[in-house]
Amino acid sequence: MKRGGRPDSRSPRGKKPVGESPSSTVPGEAGKVVRAFLHGFASVLLAGIREFNHAVRRGFRSLRNFLGLNPVKASHKLHDKTDTDSTSRRAAAHGVQSSRVRMPRQDSAISQGFIGSVLGNESGRNSTRRSGARRRSGSATRSVTKSVYLIRRVVVAIVALVVVIAIVLGCRAAISAVGHHHDLASGQNSSQVANKSKRTNPSKDTGKRKPPKPDTGKANGQEALTDHSRAVIAATAQKTAAASGKPVHQYSYCVGSKGDVGDSSVLQKFENVVFRTLNDPRGWPRAGATFAYNANSSHCDFVIYFSQASQMRTFSTSCSNDYSCCVGNNVIINQDRFNGATPQMLSAGMSLDRYREMIVNHETGHWLGHLDNQPSCPAAGATAPLMQEQSMSLRGCTPNEWPLASELWVK
Repeated sequence: MKRGGRPDSRSPRGKKPVGESPSSTVPGEAGKVVRAFLHGFASVLLAGIREFNHAVRRGFRSLRNFLGLNPVKASHKLHDKTDTDSTSRRAAAHGVQSSRVRMPRQDSAISQGFIGSVLGNESGRNSTRRSGARRRSGSATRSVTKSVYLIRRVVVAIVALVVVIAIVLGCRAAISAVGHHHDLASGQNSSQVANKSKRTNPSKDTGKRKPPKPDTGKANGQEALTDHSRAVIAATAQKTAAASGKPVHQYSYCVGSKGDVGDSSVLQKFENVVFRTLNDPRGWPRAGATFAYNANSSHCDFVIYFSQASQMRTFSTSCSNDYSCCVGNNVIINQDRFNGATPQMLSAGMSLDRYREMIVNHETGHWLGHLDNQPSCPAAGATAPLMQEQSMSLRGCTPNEWPLASELWVK
């Protein structure tokens, strides 16, 4: 210890003071600066908090004044009470003075009148000031109340308008939904009534049916054959014939005409139908037979003629002007049948395109060795054999343009 009672800050050489670290030895001046800074910062922070608090209170007070939420009457009462207290204090002061200075009885009326007049004038001026302040505060309050009232009226009007619009839209949606359900219900009822009438009157539905109108020559248009399409059709036919398990035969045919059947374009369309039909995989290729068109009539296995109906008997007296025919190596297709089929076949549901395929396959079947009606209709509703004379009578069968399995053979 040094003199004066201060502890000796020096320590023995090589030893450190117990409980102290190198960082804790801060100079005194720096500590004072830090403490002063912290004290100033705390003061500024507290002042800012107080100012913020006062600003918030003033904002809430202004908002209450704008919305008219301040009790005006209570403020008036407070002012009245304050004025009353001040008046009573002044009166008490006058009373003390009057108690100290006693005036004679005879002069009391004069003094009272003078003092009363002075006090009355003073109180009158005070009351005038108070009444003016009250009028000003009352007018301000009334203006604020009027503004709030108008704002409330506008808000209520807007809300009412929104509610009315929502109700109108909801009613319209409900009405439309009801109408839609009514239409659906009426449609279901009408369908149920129609079904019920069909069940109660089956003769109208399954009895006498009106036959379809005959298709008098309106065949579906087929694209003209090109060399590529002919090659594809021929390859398919050869593949079908090879897969049939029967001996494969390649036949060639030519096309001719008899009578007035049209120009060369008509004959070209006729030949397209013949080539497509004879090489169709559903037809004679299933019996091992394929067919190729040859323009040279001297190198044909048979000739397919497109003949005018009046020229049919020129081939043989056994032919008829009403139907197609086959004589020797001549397969003759009747122009009237090719262009119009027969009413019986059309009413049975066979189209003109199918009828053309049927007569081409039927008459070519004669050239392949088949006879008319060699197989006949086996039962009502069955598929008619190709070689049955379907144009004359179906015998209860349904029309058919392709050879049946029992007809897949060639001579």
